[in-house]
Amino acid sequence: MILACVCGRRFRTPEDASAKNRTCPQCGGSLAPEPDDLAPTIDLNVLVEQMKVLRDELVSRDRALRRAQAETSVLRAELDQLRGRAAAKPSPASREFPSDRVVLTSRDP
Repeated sequence: MILACVCGRRFRTPEDASAKNRTCPQCGGSLAPEPDDLAPTIDLNVLVEQMKVLRDELVSRDRALRRAQAETSVLRAELDQLRGRAAAKPSPASREFPSDRVVLTSRDP
């Protein structure tokens, strides 16, 4: 039998021992029999299967992340290449107009 105190200490006693008039050696509180159904039993096979499922999920997410990172690096290289091309070309706003430029006016009837 397991006796428990309010302070959290637990003591094992023989099954035929009575719990009456027993006190906790740490705090002096009374000891009461602990119910048997405090902690539910855990099936180890269930835990093993859950760990396998979680491992498979992590592996699939890792593969997807690696594919996405590879695609991101390709896209960044393309972006850098396009930026390099854009910097090499003169922009249309920076071109100079000829000196004999004719002013266009709108012709409204």
